[in-house]
Amino acid sequence: MTDFDIAHLKTWEGKRESGAATLTPWLAGAYNATLDRPEGDLRPGAPAPQGLHWCLAPAIAPTAKLGADGHPARGGFLPPVPLPRRMWAGGRVRFHDALRIGEEIERVSTVKSVEAKEGRTGRLVFVLVEHRLTTPRGLAVSEEHDIVYRGVEAPAVRAGAKA
Repeated sequence: MTDFDIAHLKTWEGKRESGAATLTPWLAGAYNATLDRPEGDLRPGAPAPQGLHWCLAPAIAPTAKLGADGHPARGGFLPPVPLPRRMWAGGRVRFHDALRIGEEIERVSTVKSVEAKEGRTGRLVFVLVEHRLTTPRGLAVSEEHDIVYRGVEAPAVRAGAKA
């Protein structure tokens, strides 16, 4: 079992990072093409397809500052959880207003909580991150990501299962 200081990891609660991007007609068209959707109305002011917010203002890190899993190294925005597997455990998304072609979008991400738990396969750390995307008109999208960190231990064999 990996030993770590959960109190230290909890100091990341409240940490924020932000980014901004312009929602271009090209990006909306590329998003639709990737999902094999009709091109749609790409004129300035037209509503963008839902889900496009995942392509806007992502965190940027040079290759030298990436972790072994290809994401920005831990200890910056996300806490330096010393468990090797980082996985998406769930999430919730809410659309408050349409994102529109040509708008400047701001993303503010906040670490809301860091919790340690014990699972069948050992220690787990859950990190809840909230993302809020706003336009000049106000809040457009709010989303929560549940990220779980775990060790590489093999899953426990269930009682009665053949080995």
